[in-house]
Amino acid sequence: MWTALEPDATSVEPGSTASVRLRVRNTGDTVEEYRLQVVGDAAGWARVQPDVLRLYPGAEATAEVELAPPRTPDAQAGPTPFGVRVRPREAPHTGDVVEGQVTVGPFTELRTELVPLVVRGRLRAKASVAVDNLGNQQLTASFSGRENGEELQVEAEPGSVQVAPGRAGFARLNLKPGAVSWVGGTQKHPFTVSVLRAGVPDPVELRGTYVQPSVFPRWVMAVFSVLVALGVAGAVMWFQHKPGLASQAREKPGKQQRLPQGDGMKPAPSPKPSASEEEKKAEEPAPPDEDKDEAPKSRPGGGEKKKDEPEGPTTHTIRSAEGSGWYLEVKQGEEADGTYVGQNPSLTDEFGENQDWILHHYPESDTYALEPASAPGAVLDQKVNTNIAQIFHAPPENIESGRLPDNQKWKLEKRGDGLTRIVAVGSGECLVDMQNDTSAVTWKCDDRKSMGWTISDWPE
Repeated sequence: MWTALEPDATSVEPGSTASVRLRVRNTGDTVEEYRLQVVGDAAGWARVQPDVLRLYPGAEATAEVELAPPRTPDAQAGPTPFGVRVRPREAPHTGDVVEGQVTVGPFTELRTELVPLVVRGRLRAKASVAVDNLGNQQLTASFSGRENGEELQVEAEPGSVQVAPGRAGFARLNLKPGAVSWVGGTQKHPFTVSVLRAGVPDPVELRGTYVQPSVFPRWVMAVFSVLVALGVAGAVMWFQHKPGLASQAREKPGKQQRLPQGDGMKPAPSPKPSASEEEKKAEEPAPPDEDKDEAPKSRPGGGEKKKDEPEGPTTHTIRSAEGSGWYLEVKQGEEADGTYVGQNPSLTDEFGENQDWILHHYPESDTYALEPASAPGAVLDQKVNTNIAQIFHAPPENIESGRLPDNQKWKLEKRGDGLTRIVAVGSGECLVDMQNDTSAVTWKCDDRKSMGWTISDWPE
């Protein structure tokens, strides 16, 4: 028996098919039947046709060996040896294995997952990032967390992993808030984890939410307040109570003596009413007439408007549809560049007009600049390379004409439910109510309530 592969080496891409030819010659003196079978690492995705050859003495025939590696990790990239076993039926002990080699081309496929998508923790929390290598060659993936300003720190451990074909790699995420929330309910901190594969410029971004409950629930503070009130009331009642004390002193028995009344002692004159008492008897003056004019109108959140106060531009309040409806405000009414824009559950004038906004409309681009009434000359700004909302000053003529950078311009888009989206022109992300008084942020737009706002007296 004589056998040969033509060619004995070839290459093929995953998902494609390559073939080589097997030649078999009967060098014996009897009719023989030869059974053909592919062996080796490629046996799972290779076959030979036909798999049986019947030859007369001195005759020769051929069969095709088809190599079809699947696009899965089962066919690893690189050279893979294979063989075709040729076994005569009449003389199986004279069988032979013809060897060849096929080179499988590489391909890469990556799947990432954040587990879980929502984590909870008062002081810290943990999550995991899973990387599945669905390709046929080893890959290296690195991790980095995008922090939400100073509110949250995201660290990956380890910082990178090497994953074999068909295997999965894992990294642990350590999430730590910037400040502990002692009371005040639950805060939500969105975060982003980037997974970068070696040799690829664009990372895969995974988004999650860190839910931070307060250390002390609100009901605990309510009970504590009631106990404090009861303690104060008890203390007041204790100090105001005057116990009745009976004196044990008694008059000494004996004869009572009258004081001498001589001629020199004149009876005391009857007291005359003093001038002050006479004035008291006088008729009380009538109270001054109250001003019958109409009471001045109060601005939203308190604070009366004086009559001589000049009329200014129209202001609006911007209120979220999330929860009880928090108001967009400049944090503590500050005016410095970089001051965070946060949310407040109530309308208040504690810091002046930090909850009033002036909307500057630029019809040519249908965009707006949002100027806080408490910080004239500043506008709502998306901090560069972050999703943090802040205020930043701009020249007055630029605010008037609209010559502002895209991170200081916003689109006001009506939603189907009647609410308004506030969309950053620079990033295309929507302003989100985070239900805290620290900082509002921007995020990928959707129809959740925290991205729907109500603007008073708008559109005009």
